[in-house]
Amino acid sequence: MKKRKIAVTALAAASLVLALLAGGPTVAAQAADKPLIGLTFDDGPSPQRTAFVLDVLKQKGVKATFFLEGSHAQQYPDLVRRIKAEGHVIGNHSWDHANFPDISKAQQKQQIDRTNDAIKAITGEAPKIMRFPFGNSTSYSSGYLKTIGMSGGVLWHWNVGNPGDFECPGAAGVKKYVMAEAVPGAIILLHDAEDVLSCRSTQWTYLASTIDALRAKGFEFGVVAPSAKANPINQGSPAVVVAPAGG
Repeated sequence: MKKRKIAVTALAAASLVLALLAGGPTVAAQAADKPLIGLTFDDGPSPQRTAFVLDVLKQKGVKATFFLEGSHAQQYPDLVRRIKAEGHVIGNHSWDHANFPDISKAQQKQQIDRTNDAIKAITGEAPKIMRFPFGNSTSYSSGYLKTIGMSGGVLWHWNVGNPGDFECPGAAGVKKYVMAEAVPGAIILLHDAEDVLSCRSTQWTYLASTIDALRAKGFEFGVVAPSAKANPINQGSPAVVVAPAGG
């Protein structure tokens, strides 16, 4: 497999959720008295799947967060514009999915800046959040993000450890993975490019049915926002799930 996301054990006890929400710098992960789940899509945009994902999200009235690779954003600007126009949040996912611990400080800075510049040129706004490829940050890159007003190292909730979408478990398998990780404030790792493009097309039916299943369990959907505090639900990420703007 070209890429393998690294899942680190997260803490999901209800007491930690309440502690985070009580002291966090952003609004609580609630909307209309329902706990929020944050769907996030990495590696795009791609002409093969991003439009499909956007169609489903629009049909279901769901806002999500897209962590874009700069090289893909530059190649498919219309998809980037659509993501923004339809009210989703855009994050930085590096220029070409480099593993930051394996590259120089200058290269790390370039991966961040080049992607921010590409996205800003298309949307008029640079991202405020970053997810490192493979979840692998460095002390330099995390520090650099702070100097430019970004929040970085956005990870995800993955306690149970079922196969993720990039492992091609099929529609039922992806739905099982998401439902197992559904706790209030969870950031869910999904993809709309690269590894998942080799999965059977039938796998993509997971998205609509999973959204319905999450709502049936009492959840609604939010987007990822920066946080000044470590989020214990999502592996200590400096980010929380909040209600979408205008939601």
